[in-house]
Amino acid sequence: MTESVRTVSVIVPTHNRARLLPLTLFSVLRQEGVDLEVLVVDDGSTEHLRGTVDELNDPRVRLLRHEPPQGVSIARNRGVAEAGGRWVAFVDDDDLWAPHKLVMQLRAAEGEGRGWAYAGSVNVSEDLRVLGGAPPAEPEDVVAALPRVNLIPGGCSGVVARRELLPPEPFDPSYRHFADWDLWIRLSHVDRPAAVRHPLVGYRVHSGNRSLDTAGMVAELDEIEKRYGGPVDRSLFYRHVARVSLRASRYRAAVGYYVRAAGTDRHYIRREFAADVIEVAQEAARGLRHRFSRVLGDTPTRGRTRRPQRRYAAQRPWVEQARPWLDELARHQSDAARRGSSGQ
Repeated sequence: MTESVRTVSVIVPTHNRARLLPLTLFSVLRQEGVDLEVLVVDDGSTEHLRGTVDELNDPRVRLLRHEPPQGVSIARNRGVAEAGGRWVAFVDDDDLWAPHKLVMQLRAAEGEGRGWAYAGSVNVSEDLRVLGGAPPAEPEDVVAALPRVNLIPGGCSGVVARRELLPPEPFDPSYRHFADWDLWIRLSHVDRPAAVRHPLVGYRVHSGNRSLDTAGMVAELDEIEKRYGGPVDRSLFYRHVARVSLRASRYRAAVGYYVRAAGTDRHYIRREFAADVIEVAQEAARGLRHRFSRVLGDTPTRGRTRRPQRRYAAQRPWVEQARPWLDELARHQSDAARRGSSGQ
């Protein structure tokens, strides 16, 4: 690849994530084989993010600010407008990258003559335990399915695109949850993506995830269907929202969404519905036992990790490819916390 192909502008929209942002930026700044500029767009945070960026002492990072907050889509659009790289990548302020994420995507896109690329993603806890994940679909299947279901893993954090392929304002601010899905559909009308089928993105699951707004996610389905003809695969979507609810220990909501999925797909009822509901019951019982153990002072249960879901068990060999780079980030996170506690 030529040097110009290696120039990437990374857009990082953020709002009050001073606790999570440093590890995200660390994972971005250690990218191998590319020339970076990193545009952190502070969307009206009340936290002091200038200090977080200044502590990096890295000239590749530039902080932009909106006051008052204007929303994540407008923040991303601001970054794109100021991007100077030939390629543009996006990462949410709580997600993580493998050090070879960008270079592998650029090689795939260049090798296939494509203008954008996606990569595989795994879900991780705040202490970087792997919670689940699966290999992404092939590009032709992704493009065919996009009007019905978003098969691009990792949200915005998994995609890199040529600057000239993006429209002037890529993200539609009328969406709160699906501006990325909307953009992928429009990009697929212009060019088929390339794929890197390795787990290169870590989606951190925590209480502040926007994806926990399941009602808002469901409400935006109709707009996607209206714009692009659909029909949206509501069964698959409800099952996704059910799993999001399960990860957040919202067991009743998870069962409710599985029931809604069953109401739209008779094949799902026969094949997976019972197993999914049983899994929710098992997780609920386990969570209840864990809470009682804490109340009773049963110290051996402390630090007990959540059992990987059965989907993770089925995909374990693929998911574990992410373990080396996640372990490196976990060590960095631990060292940073130790330095902070010692006042260094």
